[in-house]
Amino acid sequence: MSVTEEDLHLEWQLQRALSVSGPAGNLALVSYQPVSETPTACEQLGVEVWRASEDGVWVLPLSEQAVSIDGSEIVGKSMLTRLQSDGKPLLASGRYSADAFSLGGTDFELRIYDTEAPNLTAFSGIDTWPYDPALAVRGHLQAHPGEEFVPWTFTREADTGHTKRVPGILTVEVQGEVRDLVVFLDSGALVLVFADGATGSESYAPGRFLRIDPPSAEGFVDVDFNRAFVPPCGFSYFYSCPIPPPANRFSVPIRGGERAVVWKDGRTHLRIEQVDSPLVFSTPATKDEGRQP
Repeated sequence: MSVTEEDLHLEWQLQRALSVSGPAGNLALVSYQPVSETPTACEQLGVEVWRASEDGVWVLPLSEQAVSIDGSEIVGKSMLTRLQSDGKPLLASGRYSADAFSLGGTDFELRIYDTEAPNLTAFSGIDTWPYDPALAVRGHLQAHPGEEFVPWTFTREADTGHTKRVPGILTVEVQGEVRDLVVFLDSGALVLVFADGATGSESYAPGRFLRIDPPSAEGFVDVDFNRAFVPPCGFSYFYSCPIPPPANRFSVPIRGGERAVVWKDGRTHLRIEQVDSPLVFSTPATKDEGRQP
């Protein structure tokens, strides 16, 4: 029996649910602690932590409670390097774990996870639209002649202004609307942060994420909106997520991928509460009217 796109879509949904509900998954984040050059105690993990360099932070156990980095126990001052795309390295002690997260190597924070986080218990699933082949489209990346670092707006106001590495402009047409989109690089992949006509009413606001494989030599990419997902801040208020820039706000509804997190008490979380101002959707551009810059 051949595997269909619908089968692959169901498998992706399962893997997403397992990922967000893991011991250091999105649902488990319960706190964050800024890291400076001054040693500061992290009570949950029983360590002192302070800034080392753009590569990571120093940690020092404060008690006899076992503390490890990626399963290897530490007994003195040790480096916890900056979080990588595989979710490592991870500092752990008892029910708690933490990573050293930095947007650009300038500011660091310790993100703290709890295997007994209330959101893990309250989680019921992720509401997802059925697979729609019309939402798997071809796009083209017009590469910038050199690296461009673009300031971004985040759900946590203090993070706004940090830059993202933007390799070029991604042009796609979906549901009859053509957009020139701003994408950024993350661990070799392209990341699209977007909103659409269903955002806030049918799907999570301020927007959703989509990871896209690197372009071909000619700049073409496969863009499958069926794999759009709710960002980490949809699972825990302690995350800071990039907000879709105006260029990435479709006017048409894109009913593909994840809609929202569903909780056992029946809530469907559609909007993050930290965002101070509502999204403003611009007039759609169709292939007959030209492209929206």
